[in-house]
Amino acid sequence: MNCSETRRVFQTGCKLFQAFVSGRRRRQILYSMLAVLLLGASAQAQSQAPAQDRRRGGAGDWSVVKNLMPGTRISVKTHHRYRCLVENVTDDELVCGTHAPFRSITLMIRRSEIREIRVAPHPNQAKDAWIGAGIGAGAGAVLAGTQSRDYPGFNAFVGGLAGALPGALIGGMVPIFQVVFQRGKIIYKR
Repeated sequence: MNCSETRRVFQTGCKLFQAFVSGRRRRQILYSMLAVLLLGASAQAQSQAPAQDRRRGGAGDWSVVKNLMPGTRISVKTHHRYRCLVENVTDDELVCGTHAPFRSITLMIRRSEIREIRVAPHPNQAKDAWIGAGIGAGAGAVLAGTQSRDYPGFNAFVGGLAGALPGALIGGMVPIFQVVFQRGKIIYKR
């Protein structure tokens, strides 16, 4: 894809971009913009986490654990790591349930044995699917519009519709990887 092909669809923007930036510089700008978009959300999430810890009383405060709703997915680290659902929390112990093959197990873990508790991430699959659909539609519109010699506007519209479905499917699968690879937020640490 070069500027001569995209000139039919995006004439003014392409002329301005071509006038100011050389070919090598364009790639650098594109890669920089991509890096800012990908890393920006991560940096914002990390900068907000300490403020939330201060409001909740920090990572060593048992009252945060006592305020967990029953059914919350957590990861408890003692001398082993357990993934379970909160059932009840008292001043001295945590009661949570986990599933073993063909049975359910209730764990009663004393507070003195707990080294760390993490809350499992809560991904929003619908939001990620919509974001994926938007990205797919944009990519499909640009590709179809720039590759077309006849009716680039119509082909860009059809390409946008065609790119939205695979984008939504891929975006909908992103939360699966978030749950698998993210460890969750620490709410209690001793």
